[in-house]
Amino acid sequence: MNNEVMLSIYIATYNHEKYIAQALDGVLKQKTSYSYEILVGEDCSPDGTRDILKQYEKKYPGKFRMFYREKNMHGQHPNNAGDLKRRCRGKYIIALEGDDYWIDENKIEKQIEFLEKHEDYVAVAHNCIVVDENSKPCDKSYPECKDEEYTIKHFASEIMPGQLTTVMCRNYIKDDTMDTAFFLNKGLSPGDRLAYFAFILNGKVYCIQEPMSAYRQIRKSGTSFTAAYKYSFKKEERWNYALIEYSEKNNFKDGIKYGELLYFRNLISGLSSKQCSVRQMLNYMKNINHKFRTVVLYIRHWIRHHVLHKTLWV
Repeated sequence: MNNEVMLSIYIATYNHEKYIAQALDGVLKQKTSYSYEILVGEDCSPDGTRDILKQYEKKYPGKFRMFYREKNMHGQHPNNAGDLKRRCRGKYIIALEGDDYWIDENKIEKQIEFLEKHEDYVAVAHNCIVVDENSKPCDKSYPECKDEEYTIKHFASEIMPGQLTTVMCRNYIKDDTMDTAFFLNKGLSPGDRLAYFAFILNGKVYCIQEPMSAYRQIRKSGTSFTAAYKYSFKKEERWNYALIEYSEKNNFKDGIKYGELLYFRNLISGLSSKQCSVRQMLNYMKNINHKFRTVVLYIRHWIRHHVLHKTLWV
């Protein structure tokens, strides 16, 4: 790691001709006393994204580390973003999607300062606004953490520390550090869920309660957090069981406890959606080692969520 670089900002972009300039401008407008590098991976877009990047590269010589892919890296390991992350040299790293942008010019200064002063924290996130294709605020809100500290209980309650590209973390929290192959070998694609779980496994996560970036909801592409999700019992079963196994492998007791809760909750969801039969459920139950504890925890979770309407379900 190059200690002269405090922060690495990596931007994966594909087909972002309409938005990439806004993303880059938000980074370039940052007011900070810390040194940073900007890595951009252009994944063979058929639109004019690459041409715009070359204009910025010419306008700001030496400001960017550009990676123009010879072929699209979707579905590869590492993919475009993963390759960029591996090339980061900073003490801290943060991602930015090519269609999102930052709205606070002091964003990275605030996040770096927090991590510099709090060595027991591995990451710091913040709130974001949700905008449409034209950068106009939507009547949507991101399911982010409204508490200052993000914990495994938030994870089990389907709350995120912040939209993933708001999270700045220490550079050792990488996919390879988190044994991405463990999940890939099970046919699972590491993404936001693994990243959030990785943060909790490694230490504390702080959430700044102010919006400092914009998350773009592109309805046509269906890539938003609401449009992209479609419940699949089998997919959830594989994911939650993998989290249990991974927690057992790393002796992460809370991970086992709440992983089993998530696994059992998915069995109930599978029954209600008729994607799982009672016989199948009983068979899947053998994967839960702490059955009594899990059922009691689920009852508590159900009451807190559906009766008391608590933010934290556990």
